[in-house]
Amino acid sequence: MKAREVAIARIWLIAGHSFRKAVRQRLPRLLLVMLGASWAAALVLRDFRLGSSEIRFLLDAGFGAEAMFGAILAVVATAQLFFGETERRTVLMVLAKPVRRAEFILGQFGGVLLLLLAFCGAATALLSGLLWWRLGAMPGAAAGAPGAGPLVVFGDVVLCGVVQWLRLGVLAAVTLLVACYARSSLFAIMVGFAVLVIGHLHHLARDFYELAGSTWTAAGARLLSTALPDFQLFNVADRVAAGEPLPGGLLVGIACYALAYMGVFSALAVFCFQRREL
Repeated sequence: MKAREVAIARIWLIAGHSFRKAVRQRLPRLLLVMLGASWAAALVLRDFRLGSSEIRFLLDAGFGAEAMFGAILAVVATAQLFFGETERRTVLMVLAKPVRRAEFILGQFGGVLLLLLAFCGAATALLSGLLWWRLGAMPGAAAGAPGAGPLVVFGDVVLCGVVQWLRLGVLAAVTLLVACYARSSLFAIMVGFAVLVIGHLHHLARDFYELAGSTWTAAGARLLSTALPDFQLFNVADRVAAGEPLPGGLLVGIACYALAYMGVFSALAVFCFQRREL
């Protein structure tokens, strides 16, 4: 077996262990809370015949809950998994075996991605089932208005869930980088949420360097806007809720953008962890 295949096998093994460990913790209860809240909202709306307004509300609320709880899961799970290994010194047992530090970090990140994939998959499946149920209770709703498309394109709903997963993956990569440098999980969690807020205010930095009179100020703002991801680019749920199609070029661009940032941040996390004293 080639050395690269052996390294990939070790990364996958660590990723599977990290995923199972995260599932056994309290973090998946966030998913249960979101599921219960979604069904409770559906029961409340059961007696209201709001037509397309109800469907759009369900889409907005569903993807909003997925984004909020998913962000909490991405930040907290990443920090807890990393510091759980380092604080209990189990990382030393892992590294004592033929496992490189880079493989350990990439395996941890892979486990978080698997956890987020399971979360987004379950949330999207729940939302799709909820929409299917409500459409079934509305005569003629599945076909939409005359001359218009259907109220819900379930393929676009699934694609929106994939985009949510990519966004959470970028956030997890940023948190992992901070965790490899920080000395406490609280600091990594706080910085992770700060990056989440800054990433949603990305457009302010662009406006600032476009209006700045100083060349150095504009250059600094441009550098900051490039170094941190723009999470507004992942907000495709509004298009789905409005009944607009998701262009293939847009989805490919978002995927390349997310993979590029995940690659850079995970590589920086490996660099920091290799120089970290355990």
